[in-house]
Amino acid sequence: MALDTAVSHGRSCAKTQRRVWLQPERRRNHNRAQTAPGAGAFFKAADRHGSDRCRADLEGREAGKKVNSIDLEALTLSEAAREIRAKRLSPVELTDLYLERIKKLNPVLNAYMTLTEEQARKDAKAAEKEIARGKYRGPLHGIPVSIKDNLATRGVRTTAGSKVLADWIPDHDATVVARLKAAGAIMLGKTNMHEWASGGTTINPYFGTTHNPWNVACIPGGSSGGSAAAVAASLCLVSIGTDNAGSVRNPASYCGTVGLKATYGRVSRFGNVGGTGGFSSDHFGIFTKTIGDCATVLKTIAGHDPRDPLSSEAPVPNYHRDLGKPVKGLRFAVLRGYCEELISREVKVAFDDSVRALRALGMKQAEISIPHIDLIQPVQTVTSRVENIVHLMPHLKTRSSDISRPLLLRLIGSLMIPASTYINAQRARRILCDEFDQALQKVDVILSPTTPISAPTIEESQQGFIELNGKKLSLQPAGISLGTTFTVPFNVTGLPAVSVPCGFTTRGLPMGLQIVGNNFDECRVLQVAHAYEQSAKWLARRPSL
Repeated sequence: MALDTAVSHGRSCAKTQRRVWLQPERRRNHNRAQTAPGAGAFFKAADRHGSDRCRADLEGREAGKKVNSIDLEALTLSEAAREIRAKRLSPVELTDLYLERIKKLNPVLNAYMTLTEEQARKDAKAAEKEIARGKYRGPLHGIPVSIKDNLATRGVRTTAGSKVLADWIPDHDATVVARLKAAGAIMLGKTNMHEWASGGTTINPYFGTTHNPWNVACIPGGSSGGSAAAVAASLCLVSIGTDNAGSVRNPASYCGTVGLKATYGRVSRFGNVGGTGGFSSDHFGIFTKTIGDCATVLKTIAGHDPRDPLSSEAPVPNYHRDLGKPVKGLRFAVLRGYCEELISREVKVAFDDSVRALRALGMKQAEISIPHIDLIQPVQTVTSRVENIVHLMPHLKTRSSDISRPLLLRLIGSLMIPASTYINAQRARRILCDEFDQALQKVDVILSPTTPISAPTIEESQQGFIELNGKKLSLQPAGISLGTTFTVPFNVTGLPAVSVPCGFTTRGLPMGLQIVGNNFDECRVLQVAHAYEQSAKWLARRPSL
């Protein structure tokens, strides 16, 4: 199927002191205990890769006995959950430590735009009391998290990164937020994002630029850049973002975190106030430090929601089910014939090394064909721009002066796209979905770089060009951000995809490996990603801040 019309319209193309766990009735009269040197061995003694299978010196430690020092940079969700459940770690103290770290580093990174400090402390105290009474809700109980600012949060300002909503306070929670709260998670605040989730830099004209923790001269990616920066900088253990063209996986790659977009419909999008309003390519996604942590969060937020008409009723499995199982004999294919000329030399080397690592684990490589893969970018451009203007039209009519000029011009241009072009793009989407479904009958997962480049500098992003393989290249080569080149296909098709760190450039910037699976087969995607993660050497590396 040709998309000539679509193409023509679509391309304008620390270590910290902590207190003893207290029973509630003892708190009033307690003075903080002094910290003994070296008492934080538990939280420093990760396995050789620093993964969520942390091995600790627990000799002589019993439930309820304190661990005196926490290295937040090494701490993972699974480790924190284990210690909270055993009453060796207080949710109140953990929340305090993260709030202190945010106050120290957020002026540099601008990862958070709203800090819910008072409510977080109240929720942490409530969590501690519940757990002390034996009412432990599960692995997210007492865990500090952050939420991208285009997810509705009851009683907390939600801006979608726009001046239009600068003072909007919702009276409801997004379903994902409600499920996290029901699981006992502690919301620390709302993270910065690209205006209306409409770009990949998180250079926000109203709420400031978010900086990459690995190099503050670089962008974190986007549109969920604040969420990625927050997890990478250990300003929370989990963050929730949205992904319409790669807005979770792109910043995960740039910031060196795990970033998952589940199958379309697997996670409810009710409460999304982003630029497309949760239409055909939009997903909610997860940022964590490890694959195991990601599986924990997905189990909590996945599942049918009647308030999202496109929410799937497919059963939600145990996403830890296959973690740690051998991948020997599983089949993978590399996504070929698609924008390979845009991959930087360093990303190509890192990706090829990742492929070799998976082969060394016993996986078998096969070849697949996606005959109409050249339609990916025009399909995404047309559908996202039409849905963008439909969602934002009321604001365009009444608040155009509060929309940045670049976005305003794009919205006005989107008005010129005929309905027939949008219909043709949706037909082409169906063809592409079928072709990827057929390919995934031959293999278990598809691999690609998450991003063809590492994070550009803020200056390069503002200028719109980078040097790539000795040539000057636009960061918007076909109306879509260069950084989302390899993520877009899986928004178009709705397939589950995860980014996992796969190396660092000579400038010390992270790069990501993208692993894609069949519809609702997140278990397989996570299994392969976990196997790679455990075989690699990237988990112990953290940004110096």
